[in-house]
Amino acid sequence: MKVVYKDLKKGVVKVVPETMDDLWHLQHLLDRGDLVKALTFRTVEQSDDKLRSKKAEKKPMVLGVRVEDVEFHQFSDRLRIHGVIEEGPQDLGSHHTINIAAGDFKELTIIKDEWKTYHLKRLEEAVHSSKKADIIFISLDDDEAIVGVVRQSGIQIFAEVASHRSGKMYKSSDNEKEYFAEIISVLKNIKQKNTPLLVVGPGFTKDRLVAYGKEKAPDFFTPVFIHGTGNSGLNGVYEAMKGGAAEKIGKENRVVLETNMVERVLEEISKNGYVTYGKNEVREALKVGAVSHLLVLDKLARTEEGEELLTLAKEQKSDFFIINSSHDSGKKLEGLGGVAALLRYKID
Repeated sequence: MKVVYKDLKKGVVKVVPETMDDLWHLQHLLDRGDLVKALTFRTVEQSDDKLRSKKAEKKPMVLGVRVEDVEFHQFSDRLRIHGVIEEGPQDLGSHHTINIAAGDFKELTIIKDEWKTYHLKRLEEAVHSSKKADIIFISLDDDEAIVGVVRQSGIQIFAEVASHRSGKMYKSSDNEKEYFAEIISVLKNIKQKNTPLLVVGPGFTKDRLVAYGKEKAPDFFTPVFIHGTGNSGLNGVYEAMKGGAAEKIGKENRVVLETNMVERVLEEISKNGYVTYGKNEVREALKVGAVSHLLVLDKLARTEEGEELLTLAKEQKSDFFIINSSHDSGKKLEGLGGVAALLRYKID
């Protein structure tokens, strides 16, 4: 995400989203009641005679829409901003949807009554995350593999590949090579040069895949990282992240970071360590300056109560993390009341 203009006194920020992760960040940045201006397409107003004589035509125009709803369609790489037209050459008061696709590089003007702490934190993360690489992963065993990507916005699976092994016939190296070749054909469609590749799973199938890949498609197996797990599939990916494999690749990747932070909280809870959770408990810890790291669920961060906690963290110079509620770590934090804190020292 690029920020091309910012005037917080007037509540105006202009951004250019560049990737799908930027669209995900925008979904969390935009609130109901914001005014969003962007180049969009709308049917041109026509007289009755022209309307009868030819098909309605859509033309580009800049419209300002008062936001009512925001939808992020991850698998179509598209953000849809719904609302009522307040500024523009026509149709004031009518509903309209601004569509933003990954790679459009379309400038958006966002006008808020107030840019709150969690808005500015999300904006900073969006700008910073554009400098980070995604992690492509393959999680496999003898039976099947999944191929996908760990993004700032979460984990996306692109393909599932079955080995089609059948008893003794599978002992033939040709059968395994066909399995590996199919995995690599998927990989070629999603991996870019220098994007790190993480290969995980139990046993030695993963090692044989990497050896085969380095021989047959070396450009797609550079750089590559192998990590042994007890599970394959999506569970294997999460296990690898918790085990620190993905952290070696990108310590600041959001999913990895959030997973590790929540796991630290759970570990401290299990040993009655330097941790507290729950809104009231965390608020009191913040007031006395005991919090080193604050974890707030994104749903809570959008509320007045969440904003209060984030403001206290900022005043006390505590690091804070807004945790995505859509993945496993977010669900674990939600089970703790949506907020937790790692402490500098224990408090009564």
